[in-house]
Amino acid sequence: MQESRDVPKGGAEVQVYVPYPLREFTRGVATVDLRANDLAEAINEMNRRYPGLAYRILDDQGGLRRFVNVFVNDESVSHRAPREVPLHPGDEVTILPSVAGG
Repeated sequence: MQESRDVPKGGAEVQVYVPYPLREFTRGVATVDLRANDLAEAINEMNRRYPGLAYRILDDQGGLRRFVNVFVNDESVSHRAPREVPLHPGDEVTILPSVAGG
């Protein structure tokens, strides 16, 4: 399921891919189109649309949780602070929570 293109003004239009384990928090939506200047704004916009989602991605200091991997256009940005990851028109953001198993 893809969300409609309900994007606010300002920022670059990007697409965020939501993996299956997080779709329970997005009502089944797999991709979200939104506008944001950086990764932090993108996550905040996702949380505005889907309250509680940011808790699954960010720690209490606003950094990425230890076991969450984020990619922008297939490049890992997990080691960077979300505010330090600029977004550009057409960027694709992928959020991948680590899956533990034995």
